[in-house]
Amino acid sequence: MTKRELIYNIYEKLNIISDDTNISEELVSSLIDLKRAMLLKQQYAKNGWHMPIEIKQELCVDLELVNKVDGYSCAGKILSTSISLPRSIKIKGKEGPLNVRKSDSTQIEINVVAIERLPFLFENRFTQHLTYCAVDFDGKLYLISKDDKHKFLKSIKVTDIFEQPDEANELMCNGNDSTLDVWDIDYPIEGAMSDMVVQMVVEDLTRSLSIPTDNNNNSSDDTELLAPPRYGRQRRR
Repeated sequence: MTKRELIYNIYEKLNIISDDTNISEELVSSLIDLKRAMLLKQQYAKNGWHMPIEIKQELCVDLELVNKVDGYSCAGKILSTSISLPRSIKIKGKEGPLNVRKSDSTQIEINVVAIERLPFLFENRFTQHLTYCAVDFDGKLYLISKDDKHKFLKSIKVTDIFEQPDEANELMCNGNDSTLDVWDIDYPIEGAMSDMVVQMVVEDLTRSLSIPTDNNNNSSDDTELLAPPRYGRQRRR
């Protein structure tokens, strides 16, 4: 199901028929993302490793060699993503991305650590040969190893679940048709959960925006809506 279909389903349940409404599509879109993130945290808090493929997105990002991270000078050679990754959903027990692969889809054996641990990773001789991964506060992902086995990587594929799938979609590896708006491609959510998201958004809007019922059987929207003004949205061309 696409996000546009989710938005239209919400409009239908709110008895909003015409385009003349102060409840913007952008507002509904942000609520959909918010409720999706909340439900995912609840459902997979105890079994985070069993998340279905439908909710995941695989991003392709370039790497560049750096000498330090936020003032920390590390013994290993550090590779950093050239851009900040979208914010991921922090499900209990998940400290970093779900999966990191080479550009040819070969699995990279990494150990996810907190960014503060980077300067101390190679003090233990039994673990200093491992490759480590950390996500900085600015969203950049760092790969570090004491040897040279990782420094020839030019790009990686990062699989995760993101708070704002529309933003993550810009970096996806599967080559979505650039002529399509991001709302017209499959939204990363399970079918059963999409119904729950729609119902939760409808309840929130009904309660917080004081939306009355349109009881007139005509083609116009006769409800008096109390909502924020509609803002334009930059659509991808």
